[in-house]
Amino acid sequence: MSEPVTVPLKATWVERTRDMFRSLSRLNRPRYWLVTRGPVWLTVFGLLYVVGGMVLGWRAAYEVLVGLQSPGDTDLPAYAYVLGWLLVPALIGGAAGYLVTRQIDRRRTVDAEELLAQMRREAGPSPQPPQIRE
Repeated sequence: MSEPVTVPLKATWVERTRDMFRSLSRLNRPRYWLVTRGPVWLTVFGLLYVVGGMVLGWRAAYEVLVGLQSPGDTDLPAYAYVLGWLLVPALIGGAAGYLVTRQIDRRRTVDAEELLAQMRREAGPSPQPPQIRE
């Protein structure tokens, strides 16, 4: 007589959610960042824009963000400087720097440690510092 066939239990929503988050590691680094960290940054950016819209006015907040209006020309220049001249360049510069570094690392054929060891070999032994005589 054969053994009875057992049907595996359906995964619970907790297990499915856990498996979904674990499977994110298969994404490449920019996509992984966009899925895991991007929503947080986008939420913070959106909140700053909404607060800017309420404080500065929606049109002024938009114009400061896209660079059409100087932050000094608004009703509250301190907040406008943070919104337009610090936040936007920081986000764009951070993203560009990350992507450029990623492309450089992808094209690097020699490991950094190996390159440093090669440079030390080619430079030869370091000379001894001169002795001070009294």
